[in-house]
Amino acid sequence: MSARPVAGLVRRAERVRGLDRAVARARRARADLRTRFPRRRHAELASLVAGARGRDDATIAVLGPADPRLVAAVRAASPRASVTEVVSEGSERHVSMAAAGPYDVILDRDVPEGRRARFEATFFHLRPEGTYVVPGGADELADRPGPLGQLLDPAGPVPRGPRKDKLRLADFRLSLDKHVTRRVAGADLLLSHDLPDVYVKLREEELNALLELTPTPHRLLRTIPAEPAPPAPPGREGPDPRDPPMHRPITEATISLRDYRDVVVFPRQMIVWDRLLLPETFRHNQWPVLEHTQLVDHGPLFARRRAPLQEEPPLLEGTYLHLDNEFRGHFGHLLTESISRVWSWPLALEIDPEARVLLGATKKRPRPLEYELELYEACGIPRDRIVVVDGPVRVERLISGTPMFSHPEYVHPRIAQTWREVGDRLAEGAEDRDFPRRFFVSRRTDKRSCTNGAEVEAIFAEYGFQPVYPEDYTVGEQVRLFRAAEVIAGYAGSGLFQMAFVTEPTHVIMVGAASYTMRNEYLMAAVHGHRLDGAFSLVPGKKVQVSYTFDHEREGPYLRAILDELP
Repeated sequence: MSARPVAGLVRRAERVRGLDRAVARARRARADLRTRFPRRRHAELASLVAGARGRDDATIAVLGPADPRLVAAVRAASPRASVTEVVSEGSERHVSMAAAGPYDVILDRDVPEGRRARFEATFFHLRPEGTYVVPGGADELADRPGPLGQLLDPAGPVPRGPRKDKLRLADFRLSLDKHVTRRVAGADLLLSHDLPDVYVKLREEELNALLELTPTPHRLLRTIPAEPAPPAPPGREGPDPRDPPMHRPITEATISLRDYRDVVVFPRQMIVWDRLLLPETFRHNQWPVLEHTQLVDHGPLFARRRAPLQEEPPLLEGTYLHLDNEFRGHFGHLLTESISRVWSWPLALEIDPEARVLLGATKKRPRPLEYELELYEACGIPRDRIVVVDGPVRVERLISGTPMFSHPEYVHPRIAQTWREVGDRLAEGAEDRDFPRRFFVSRRTDKRSCTNGAEVEAIFAEYGFQPVYPEDYTVGEQVRLFRAAEVIAGYAGSGLFQMAFVTEPTHVIMVGAASYTMRNEYLMAAVHGHRLDGAFSLVPGKKVQVSYTFDHEREGPYLRAILDELP
């Protein structure tokens, strides 16, 4: 008996209750037949691939490690095709397939274990209308599907985990249901998709590896080696530490400078070349899953733009340094995400003295605000060198550098030089005033507000803290204000980010919601050796953008204990 009739028996038996053991025996029998007659099985798969390739000179990937006789059979059945056995896994496999793809046919391993993970990691390396062959995968469409079949089922089980992971899975399943066709050929499963605009996500180190692996018009100009992370800043927080804890290791990062040619740049920090999403797209570039607000994920390694590109973007001639971010015009994002890349500006000028800076428009802030321009001027970037685009553009030459700061994972110690130099220039342009030695950074906005903030500020006033509002000062005056302080206090968030320009170790005290788990202040404090204390109020759920109420019985004694220790 061949394996194919056995497969039919298995599928029919699965529909009958009480035949679990018989089904299991039939599956073992089918696997045994494949083992005993591999030549016939290899010929079947090679014929299946040949029939699916669509053209003689197709590109075919055989996921390995595979039996050499199977690879030979595929090559013999498709003699004019480019057949590659992909034996690597993980990031190395992703890079090699991104460099060689997209493929006309991908032949999965004849191993059920890990089938879903391989699908998620490789399926969209397939070109539209290409074919993904799953040996023995017909079972995935049975009444009791395996993990891959569960993924292909829009109503499949949802694992436990964070809400955003569940939403990402729901979006992925919806796309698979709408755009992926399924066809059974005997015991095997053939899958294809009709999506022309799925991009491959690439991390920093992955793109650098790809540039070494295959010819492109792009170049890696230089790297700044990773350095030991700064030590954890002194201080404490409570009454209970936030989750995840702030005092977890700070990772290291290698910083790269790259020279791109003829890439498409979208407002809100997205850069595309061909079918690749370049790493500068992702502000959290060390997260387990790279995310962007303008993308819909298709598994962990692929994504589509929420708004498809409708027409060919206009050409922007010349050399540009990319300093845009997803939330351009927001002070916190400007300081942490754009200023952390201005180390590359002098190098861009070395490459092209006429280089300019490229930013993107947003609905709320179509043009740079005055403080943005002031900060860029302090970075050595004249106002007339800043170009803002309202839509996607094809850039003739784009220079781009890795950020030296990316919360919550890493901060490169060399960013201290940028912060010191920018802070010095800002301070030089501001008048000297009689700034308070102790102050509390307050807010006039309801965003992430403390509902009884007046009571909190009254506690600080007892200890000599004067309330201040950053918007009442120029950017340069804010730097002088922060640098003149012996103790800085305020609500956790961007109002305290001027502490990055305070180069001497200073005591900083924060008040906020326990769900505010950003590590911006922590990383800044680590670079300069600031002491960082915090009192955090409980809130329902884990939303970051939430208002909260300071509990005098719970947080009050803890905060006063910190304040009582002040000299």
